[in-house]
Amino acid sequence: WESGKGRYIEKSMNMELKKSISAIVSLLIISGCGFYSFKGSLPAHIKSISIPIFVNETAEFGVAEAITDGVTAVFIEENILKVVDEDNAHSVIHGTIKKVNDQPYTYSEIEEVQEYRLNITVAVEWYDSIEEKVRLSKSYSGWGAYSLTEDVSSDGIDNDGDGLLDAEDPDETGDPRDLAVKVAVEKITTDLINDIISMW
Repeated sequence: WESGKGRYIEKSMNMELKKSISAIVSLLIISGCGFYSFKGSLPAHIKSISIPIFVNETAEFGVAEAITDGVTAVFIEENILKVVDEDNAHSVIHGTIKKVNDQPYTYSEIEEVQEYRLNITVAVEWYDSIEEKVRLSKSYSGWGAYSLTEDVSSDGIDNDGDGLLDAEDPDETGDPRDLAVKVAVEKITTDLINDIISMW
């Protein structure tokens, strides 16, 4: 298992992973699904936000950059708050990747693992620099499913949890574990943004 897992975590895949996540975030923005449009419910004094790169406390290469880029892209594209440097920001998001783990999820009749679930856990704090108080402090988790032995487009797994399998789902392509990572990142990004813009 360790050798099988290790071959997926390579630096050369990092750029491709980030591109894939950016593409999913862009698709969500264009299609208008996943995010509320409650910009008007934000505190009136908060007009800008800074999103420093998340701290990564795990051995998973590239995941902190991927989540930071995903959250930043939504704020920019949706024009929720102006993204600026921390010294000039009315508010700041600080995030820490706390855990990335792969666990067996389903087994065959002969007790071979058919499906793994990759789960990412992130601790996030949204700080109001004007009123000097924490507006949001919460942990977020997201998961994606994958098989080590089957092609992602024919593995019989609903990798992104959208109810579509394999050929029915155009999103189920590429490296199985990379897809699981980007699906988990997408879920975390969606939940975080929705919390920030709909908490009042």
